[in-house]
Amino acid sequence: MSCNDFEQLDDAQLAEIAPDVVISTFVYGSLDCLEISQRLARAGFTGRYLVLVPDLPDPQIIVDDITESCPDIDIQIVSTAPSA
Repeated sequence: MSCNDFEQLDDAQLAEIAPDVVISTFVYGSLDCLEISQRLARAGFTGRYLVLVPDLPDPQIIVDDITESCPDIDIQIVSTAPSA
């Protein structure tokens, strides 16, 4: 699903789709991963959310922010940095 499609879904439509896993980049269109997780939480999402991030010095900050805001979402950071 594209970012544009996701942004046009309301909470009821997201709940109806009821995905088990959601994958997005750190910034997805006009939304960042915290905004995406908050929308998912409002729709009752309790599955796994994988966030693709570039090489960051401390990606745990993203996990902590999302977990604080959306404790029922299982957040996992996946680095997209090229392996050496």
